[in-house]
Amino acid sequence: MTHNLFTRPKLLLACLFLSTASAFAQFGTLPKATPATTTPASVVPSAADSVAHKLDQAVMASTNGDKTAAVAGINDGIAAAEAQAATSKGDFKEKLMSQVGNLKQLIPGVASGAVSGNVLTKAVSLVKMALGANQISSLLGGGGSLLGSAGALTGGLNLLKGGLPSLGGQAASTGGSLISNALSGVSKLGGMGGAAAEPAVKQQLGGVLNFAKGIL
Repeated sequence: MTHNLFTRPKLLLACLFLSTASAFAQFGTLPKATPATTTPASVVPSAADSVAHKLDQAVMASTNGDKTAAVAGINDGIAAAEAQAATSKGDFKEKLMSQVGNLKQLIPGVASGAVSGNVLTKAVSLVKMALGANQISSLLGGGGSLLGSAGALTGGLNLLKGGLPSLGGQAASTGGSLISNALSGVSKLGGMGGAAAEPAVKQQLGGVLNFAKGIL
């Protein structure tokens, strides 16, 4: 009887120790917390994208027969394009102004309904291409690194690409190939090997701008 009284507390302590050790072991096997990931910030549309949107709205209004809205949209787009050209330092500033001038000449015809369809679409497409080329030229003309400019370069290339269907034929095919290669190169600027890819990307962008000079 005395033996049981002395041994029972020892057994209880032993069980308590084993239970505690088991609990710590279980906590030790919990998966480690994974680092929080950050969602990339959304790309803020550039001034060139804003101009292109105004002009697209004008073309849509013209297609729907709303001549008043079409003229208003063209005027808004022209004003925004001229404001952008005024602050540009690239080689395409004058080409942008030239295409804007061509579009401006179409306004009386748009107002009367004599100008619409493919004529207006092509004029707007050329302005958008000039906007894209001007944006790329301005970035290249700075002489600095392009590693932080992938979004703006992609936007400029997409503006150029969007105008290709209005060109048609061999020009559209050639331009499409050059722009696709440049887009592929620009996508590498944000990766680990971005610095190493930069010289090739600059060469690809130069090829795109040479193509644009021939078109504009």
